Amino acid sequence: MARHLQRTRPDIVPPVEPLEGFASVLEGTDPSMKFLLRDALAPGKVPAAGSAPASPLFAGSLVFAHLTITAGSKQFAVAPADLEVAMKFAGQAAGPISTYASQYGPNALAIAARPIPLPVSVPKGVFNDSVVQGWVDQLVQANALPATSTGLVVLSPRGPLNTDADPGRGVIGYHGRAAVPYAFVNVLGPALTLPDPEDLFALALSHEIAELTVDPDANLANPEVCDPCGPNCQTPIRAYFDATGAFLGASAQFPPPYEYGFFVNAIVQPASSAQCPAPATACEYPPPKDGPAPVPAADAPARPKRRA
Repeated sequence: MARHLQRTRPDIVPPVEPLEGFASVLEGTDPSMKFLLRDALAPGKVPAAGSAPASPLFAGSLVFAHLTITAGSKQFAVAPADLEVAMKFAGQAAGPISTYASQYGPNALAIAARPIPLPVSVPKGVFNDSVVQGWVDQLVQANALPATSTGLVVLSPRGPLNTDADPGRGVIGYHGRAAVPYAFVNVLGPALTLPDPEDLFALALSHEIAELTVDPDANLANPEVCDPCGPNCQTPIRAYFDATGAFLGASAQFPPPYEYGFFVNAIVQPASSAQCPAPATACEYPPPKDGPAPVPAADAPARPKRRA
């Protein structure tokens, strides 16, 4: 929404995002802001996402960036073992997510087999989404990633703060568009596991991968397919699968009263995609049988050699 206002109402959201994030502008102390927002967000002035996408869905490979943040004398990164678990989770979840997303249109979703290092410097340990977009563009250019078939996943370690994804304000992740679509996800703790019973990463990661798949341009033209099923609109409804990817059931109960291999944030059926919250019946259902088959993992493109 902030990016939409940045394009349409520069008198409200400046063209250069402040380091403190968009929330510092939209929730500031200016008493006139609520009236400006009421006018800018009035019916008819904000694109209303319908049940049918207005632009194509994502078709390509998601590449994980191994983000290492240097802040002062300290370095912060998701541990390699935890990154490996997150990537394995994404590989398992990609099939069901792509199948659910097929209700909205043709798509293809693969997970690149190798992460790409992304070392960055954040002197004060604070950054925002505009900075993240610069990292995405940098990584795409430096590794000659194909812009038409690449998405990036950036897992952020604990410590440094993205002011547009502040866990203290309940924001665990989001998806956006720079040179390519990208998902930014906060990892809330170490020792990740595929079932993720401590809710450290899997809900947010599956949520953002699903919404990136259906809405790769992140411009409100296509539905946000996880929001109606939670956590934005209600207690999250999760679809549970065994280790082979077989559907076990879906509910808001967490953990469920049975063993499971992994879960994904439920993806709403198209007829209820504009509802917040959606009825449980629109979230608690198995992947459609006529959806696409899972796409095999693809290797990330080789990094170009440096010239002397």
